Amino acid sequence: MDFVLNKIVQKVSERKFNRTQYKVKRLKTISGVIHAVIAEINDENSEILVALSVLEDKNKFKVL
Repeated sequence: MDFVLNKIVQKVSERKFNRTQYKVKRLKTISGVIHAVIAEINDENSEILVALSVLEDKNKFKVL
């Protein structure tokens, strides 16, 4: 999956109120594994570091 900075991803959930949207801010390599730094659209100050493989998992996130 091609990830470009500033893409919007949404957390997959059965509940409609828990579908948080995130923006990919930057990519980071840790021990040879590519990670993505994502931040909530509504709260730009809190960042989450997740492995790129987690973002590619269709059961966890989907690209909008």
